[in-house]
Amino acid sequence: PTATSKQFEKAEQVIDPQKNNYSATFKTSMGDFTVRLFADAAPNTVNSFVFLAKQGFYDNTTFHRIVSNFVIQGGDPTGTGTGGPGYQTQDEPNQFRNKKGTIAMAKVSGQTQFGSQFFINLKDNPSLDFDNPSANKFYPFGEVVSGMEVVEAIGKVQVGQGDRPVQPVTIKTIEINETPK
Repeated sequence: PTATSKQFEKAEQVIDPQKNNYSATFKTSMGDFTVRLFADAAPNTVNSFVFLAKQGFYDNTTFHRIVSNFVIQGGDPTGTGTGGPGYQTQDEPNQFRNKKGTIAMAKVSGQTQFGSQFFINLKDNPSLDFDNPSANKFYPFGEVVSGMEVVEAIGKVQVGQGDRPVQPVTIKTIEINETPK
């Protein structure tokens, strides 16, 4: 079995937002990009994401859903849009906007908890923000700080049925970088 088939009861505590800043470098089949993680504003979300990345959970997974001029979505070990890590994490409401380049956890419509799937906004998406009138609120937990051209290129790949890329775009690994404050 690969690391991506692992299931967990919960995320172990692996970050210390009081002492460190965190970023994640996504190494993909189309190039690399780096996301600064908002550990102070979303410590549980960032901890779960960092825990899974450090476990190799995201290694060799794909961006299974790509919607041009909207989002690229990944983090599902099954590649079907239905997979997860075996546990759920509660939303951490914040007032970050779903601006182009922000990353948020994906979840079933109307839910307040999520597993391992995430999306990166390809444009400003105010309909997903904390103050939108619908029940569908998504809370960014990071933003792309380098390599946005790679994210944009992924967002332009040809897709077929279900917004799935015709040629898979693979996340080889996600490296977590920790720097003292």
